Amino acid sequence: MQTNAQIEAPNPENVITLPRPRLRQAVAQSKRQKFKICPFVNERTGSRSWRVAGSKRDGTRVRENFADEAAARCRQIELETEFLRGAAETNIRATKLTAEQIQLAEVAVIKLGEDWSRLLDAVDFWKTHANKNAPKDSPRIDDAVEQFLAWLTPAPFRDATKRNWKYRLGVFKNSVQNVRVSEVTPDFIDDFLTKRDTTPGGKDTDRRAVSRFFSWCIERPRRWVLTNPCRDVKVPQGQSAPPSVLSVDQCQSLLRAAEAHKDGLLAPYVAVCLFGGLRPFEAGRLPWAQVNLKDKEILLEATQTKTNTSRTVTIEPTLAKWLKAYKGCEFFPANWRKEFDAVRAAAGITEWPHDVMRHTAISHHFRKHKSYGKAAEQFGNSEAIIKKHYQGRVNSNDTKKFYALAPTKKTGRATRTKMP
Repeated sequence: MQTNAQIEAPNPENVITLPRPRLRQAVAQSKRQKFKICPFVNERTGSRSWRVAGSKRDGTRVRENFADEAAARCRQIELETEFLRGAAETNIRATKLTAEQIQLAEVAVIKLGEDWSRLLDAVDFWKTHANKNAPKDSPRIDDAVEQFLAWLTPAPFRDATKRNWKYRLGVFKNSVQNVRVSEVTPDFIDDFLTKRDTTPGGKDTDRRAVSRFFSWCIERPRRWVLTNPCRDVKVPQGQSAPPSVLSVDQCQSLLRAAEAHKDGLLAPYVAVCLFGGLRPFEAGRLPWAQVNLKDKEILLEATQTKTNTSRTVTIEPTLAKWLKAYKGCEFFPANWRKEFDAVRAAAGITEWPHDVMRHTAISHHFRKHKSYGKAAEQFGNSEAIIKKHYQGRVNSNDTKKFYALAPTKKTGRATRTKMP
């Protein structure tokens, strides 16, 4: 038996040196990881910690701290595995079919419903009649969404609409399996919406964004799908709250604060929203060239409205006084959000429901004219919406006081502002 001293050192020629991982490969692997580990030192205690940070497929942000690096590595692997599991099915099946063929067979059975046993008859019918209108070369969801977003960038939609569609389609792409768009069914969309942790209104907004995507897929020259799977999907809605309106005292405080703030910088904006019922983004796109004080009309082009249809807003006498007093001021000046928050704070209004100035304008207009048709034409709604939401919201006495809120001075900031 050999002793330790008798054991010779290994011959260098017989030693196999394993290659060291290349830096470029390590960097590429790091970029593919969805969750990163960032070491940091706690300034309060001086201890060293490791943070696992990243985003799940549904957009949920992960930021978890660990005192031990090994525990952080384990959590990183767990989150990476969970992320990858959402992209593809990894179950092993005893079959000669590929994963894609199995997926297509499952979709076919789902589409046939109770008639799934007639699957072979459907195949025979297809082979006999060879439908010429079937979509071909349909891309997968990830690729199709990327193409849609590339098309959306220069498209003539509002920036807010583009941001909304981009966000919601990103969540959709990261939350579902990467199947071909032609394989998506209403049940597929239902399953996606069921898993969304949001309000019924949020789910319906998701549905409408995804529906717009599939409508784009149907259009030429793509023709990737024949029907929109979102068409048959309905999101149950709860009872919506009635629109909120500002009291006459709040309206007066808001108008006086607008006049006092920087010599009436936001007075024209508040006036067209409060008395003309313009939406914030409609007022933000309004130039003075579209304000006809002689004929008492404001023309809104289709590109400026929510419904993508032009409309003419009648200038009521009270609104005319405000526009004449501040003629030439920008309706949407620079740093609008900061300036408007200052006006609201000066007016003492803390709660600010969505489109509250527009709701106030419609309620008082209907009370004054008592006409569903006039209100619908003035504000770009249907008569049914006016009847459902705005009648009886204010009383006659308040309406008289509301339309008596005139500017305190005949000329405002425009005395030092040139007309554009």
